Amino acid sequence: MELFKAFMLTLASFFIVFVIISIFYLFTALSYGTLIIEYLLSQQILLALWVSISSSTIVMLISLLFGVPTAWLLANKDFKNKGLLETLIVDVPHSFPPGVIGTTYLFMFQTTSPIGTLLQNLGISLVNTFWAMILVKTFISAPFLIGILTMRFRSLRETELEVIAKSLGASEFKTFYTITLPLSKNAIVGGSARCWARALGEVAGTIVFAGAIIPGITQTMPAIIVFEAQTSLPASLTLALILATISITILILFKILSERNQ
Repeated sequence: MELFKAFMLTLASFFIVFVIISIFYLFTALSYGTLIIEYLLSQQILLALWVSISSSTIVMLISLLFGVPTAWLLANKDFKNKGLLETLIVDVPHSFPPGVIGTTYLFMFQTTSPIGTLLQNLGISLVNTFWAMILVKTFISAPFLIGILTMRFRSLRETELEVIAKSLGASEFKTFYTITLPLSKNAIVGGSARCWARALGEVAGTIVFAGAIIPGITQTMPAIIVFEAQTSLPASLTLALILATISITILILFKILSERNQ
């Protein structure tokens, strides 16, 4: 037994150290202090930060709007092939290479496709736009929220608290509003945080479908970091440090909010 514990603790320790070093080694780039100030005062970087944060926030809100009902459906309704549907909605997007979904949308919405032709006739063009970026990020990020909420709603169903509320005369809506949502606050906050963070870091799919090169519209911080890494490592490290600091700070705020709801 002691040998087993030592074995498990050793492997866990190696992995914990690996993750912590991977996260915080970037902060040794603080030696590029003057570059950090220079980039923070750059209009291009400020615009890219705005696009990155605003698009991720919009994706999070869209994911909440559609993800909460989807998770409720998967957790509370029994129907044929539900397991397959859940796999397609939650698991498959996790394993989909972002560049693949970007290419899929590029093919789906090109002007020669049926959908692209229809949108063009309506005067709508998605390719290389802000909303193209939102579409890609939503496909990739929403499943993080849906997966967490589905597990939470399913665990609540097993407690039968909702059944008791309905037996006392509560409607489906009142049960959801007064029982399900309040008892799922932490899952909603945690899922939203993961969804937002994943959307913030998305780059491959947005480069393919949205272009990610139009300042103030589709150019994001991750895209600039990727392009800069090809020519200037100090510049890329500096931008990565700025983005990582913002991301970690916001995730900590989400965590604090979640703990206050306990």
